[in-house]
Amino acid sequence: MTTSPSLPSQAGGLARGLALLVLLAFAAASWLDMRPPPALGANAPTSEFSAERALRHLPSIASRPHPVGSAENTRVRAYLLAQLRGLGLQAQEHSAFVAKPDDWGVIAGRVHNIVARLPGREPGPALALVAHYDSVTTGPGAADNGASVAAILETLRALRAGAPLRNELIVVFTDAEEADLLGAEAFVAQHPWARRIGLALNFDFRGNRGPSMLFETSAGNGHLVAQFAAAAPHPVGASLGYELYRRMPNNTDFNVFKRAGIAGLNFAAIEGHTDYHTQIDRIERLQPDSVQHLGENMLAAARSFGDSDLRDVDGEDRAFFNALGLGMANYGAVWSLAFTALAVALSLILLATGLRRGAIRAGGVARALPIFTLGLLLAGGACQLVWIAAGWLHPGYATLLQGDTYNSHWYLLAFIALAAGVQTALLAATARWCSALEAGFAAMLVWTALLCWIAAAVPGAGYLLLWPLLAVQAGSWASLPRPGRGLSANLRLAASTAAAIPGVVLFAVVLWALFVALTPSLAFATGIAAMLLFGLLAPLLAQIAGNGAGRWFPWFAAAALLVLGSATAGFDTAHPRQNSLLYAQDGASGKAWWISRDDHPDAWTGRYLGATTQRRTLPEFFGADSDPFWTGAAPATLAPPMLRLDADRTDAQVRTLKLTIASARNAPRLMLSVEGARVLRASVAGVWYANTSPQDSAEWMLDVYGHGEAALDIELQLKAGSAYAIRLVDASYEPSMMRVPRPEGMVAQPFSLNGAALVRSELRGGEGAAAAGKTAP
Repeated sequence: MTTSPSLPSQAGGLARGLALLVLLAFAAASWLDMRPPPALGANAPTSEFSAERALRHLPSIASRPHPVGSAENTRVRAYLLAQLRGLGLQAQEHSAFVAKPDDWGVIAGRVHNIVARLPGREPGPALALVAHYDSVTTGPGAADNGASVAAILETLRALRAGAPLRNELIVVFTDAEEADLLGAEAFVAQHPWARRIGLALNFDFRGNRGPSMLFETSAGNGHLVAQFAAAAPHPVGASLGYELYRRMPNNTDFNVFKRAGIAGLNFAAIEGHTDYHTQIDRIERLQPDSVQHLGENMLAAARSFGDSDLRDVDGEDRAFFNALGLGMANYGAVWSLAFTALAVALSLILLATGLRRGAIRAGGVARALPIFTLGLLLAGGACQLVWIAAGWLHPGYATLLQGDTYNSHWYLLAFIALAAGVQTALLAATARWCSALEAGFAAMLVWTALLCWIAAAVPGAGYLLLWPLLAVQAGSWASLPRPGRGLSANLRLAASTAAAIPGVVLFAVVLWALFVALTPSLAFATGIAAMLLFGLLAPLLAQIAGNGAGRWFPWFAAAALLVLGSATAGFDTAHPRQNSLLYAQDGASGKAWWISRDDHPDAWTGRYLGATTQRRTLPEFFGADSDPFWTGAAPATLAPPMLRLDADRTDAQVRTLKLTIASARNAPRLMLSVEGARVLRASVAGVWYANTSPQDSAEWMLDVYGHGEAALDIELQLKAGSAYAIRLVDASYEPSMMRVPRPEGMVAQPFSLNGAALVRSELRGGEGAAAAGKTAP
């Protein structure tokens, strides 16, 4: 076995400590550079955006939950219409019934959008500012999305204080975004103003604090990104975010506009995820600085795009990202390819030069390649195992449905320290097979291969590997030993530290954003991403760690951070525990239950469930795939929904059922399901939809929002020769019999039916035709 090439002596402890402090300082500075600006007060100039002025709207928008179809939704809508008209805009309510197919059936609803227009100086395509005004059923929606709506109102006020824009400005406050984007679907498909829009800017919240980030664009975004980056006072965003987002099962109203061929940009703040869709998405918990950031960028973008030619906004896609001190850097595909080619050439040149000078060995680099891969797996696995252990130690974490915790920042830092510990341990354990420099060269080759793949498959993410790689290549070239004149240990450390700064700056932001977006439930992603960087910086980490106690520093740091996470794991008024409670009533039997999906009843849910609770599935309400629930007897006091069979005929192999459904108690949601016989296609309010679910599926669903007490005609074509069961459940929120509110320190879990009152009716039919006119109780 050959020995590793010898390197110059190590730098002193002071120099190593200073190098570590420099890297930590740049990481902190990069993160702080992303922080939103301070909120401006009501005394700010009238031409500027003021978060305080915007927040004055929120008590009228987001004091209570206001989901589609609710009375509170109607009240909020009236307020917004009055505000828009008071600003001098032509405002109107756009009411429509809309339905669309889904993987499991059809989703439909009666929505009430708010649209307004501000004429421009010249004819041409319009600029649209878009935000949804409805909330979920489980929270008042101060951030999601009252803050965006309020910011648009304040932006309109600031625009009215200045000269008119060149382009017409259209405001779209959509309804039912939380109900599968139904409001946006109705506007784009049915409202004539939609065809006048040349550019749409959509604003949303996925938390209640942090910067408002550009995280999605339409295709051909080059002109839009470059213009936004130049116009916005604090542009924040990254093309990596879009590459990840479009591969995740998430949607906003922007998706509807984009599918309709409307160009645009999509913005959201994502910190504070534990408040998202819950009762604590309240005004007092919303970060004013986040609203200021959203509003300043919104106003600047509205002025810039509002005075631009929107007839041709397409251009080549651009990579864009925040770089410390440079704002939002962006460049096109040609530059991406040129820089990638440069990185490939430098990797090959460096490898050849290192081998020729004897600084590295081919065998050492070859042995380091599987070790680097092992390090990625070990770092990712260690982080995930630590998170699983944290869940065992603190089972209350499992009640937080977002997959996040109130104190997750401690775990983020701990996971990064764990990855650093894995890297330093691997370097020490494998020193006899490969040197730290050889480990760094192996990582450089892996990075180069990944960069080539990403440049072809995920071009918007290439910047994350490109610039750290180029910087480390430059540092490696400067510090490679030369015959007779190698750098001193301190100079080699300084060169390596300087070369690491671009990677540290970029990864500090990306690790934060990745962790916030994916939550600690996917801790392995944070570990792998951190290890990817530490692998490239292996020679520097080896220099900083030295041969003594420095190797243990990452492990001590990780342990301390995990202790801090454990010490702050409890629940209190500011960090409430989540639980669930629903009311369910069977219209046929007259029985009713309190039900909870929690693992165990707590003191509050136990007051309703009683002492004789049972844990069972509820297929009569949730179908054959029902989760288990805790159940306790409840009084049956509500009128069941109407489910009437008007006709039943069979022709050839098709059985046709005509139904009428309605909620007798004006419930804002109706859920109809068909089991046993496959639905071939269905007509909802006179429009036919084919069933696109898998052929072996014998369950079909119709989900209707906001239809109120009005009857809805349904026609179903079933595969003949099978018995069927049709279940209709209507849902209202905050049932009147739930008289004891949750105590402080406790909130409803954020799933759509939590806190709902469900009442069921059912029709069953055999293989033959049933009598028309039959009504289910």
